[in-house]
Amino acid sequence: MTTFRFLAVFVSATMAFASCSISLEAQTAPAANQSDSTSIRIEVQKDHFAAGEKPIVIMTIKNISQHEVWFSTNPSLHRIHVTRRDGEPPKTELHRHLLGDFRPGDGPELMPGPVISRPIAPGSLDSQQYDLARYYDLSAPGDYSVYLEIYDPAGPKDGSGHWLRTNTVKFEMQAPAQ
Repeated sequence: MTTFRFLAVFVSATMAFASCSISLEAQTAPAANQSDSTSIRIEVQKDHFAAGEKPIVIMTIKNISQHEVWFSTNPSLHRIHVTRRDGEPPKTELHRHLLGDFRPGDGPELMPGPVISRPIAPGSLDSQQYDLARYYDLSAPGDYSVYLEIYDPAGPKDGSGHWLRTNTVKFEMQAPAQ
């Protein structure tokens, strides 16, 4: 049962791969937040989400180097930042656990699992989807913005490298229909 629960949490925490084609004309992050080897950006699946709907963000990473780059899906190498007018919405228990924030009454600590990495060939694109409702309580209607940071895939494996920031995109969570 513990193995099943771990697997369920791990699968939930691991973002699904996206195989959709996304145009590169979308806004990119400032050059100071980019790498010599990769370029990253995000876009939301759509601008408006109905109450209870899962807002999905798609991150696209492009290898702009002449060498293969390995991209890790390890959740600790990805930071998701969502804000609204009055600040940051509450984080989910999963998100808090990924950040090491454990509180009384929380479920068990996430167990480490296998880390999946995949190569990105020079000049190639790869995409990954993030369900923002897995990380934040987005039940309040209103305007939100989101950006991601990922650890530079070409950086040192010891974590001493820098984080790459995406562009910021906006979306709206609509009030429930009455």
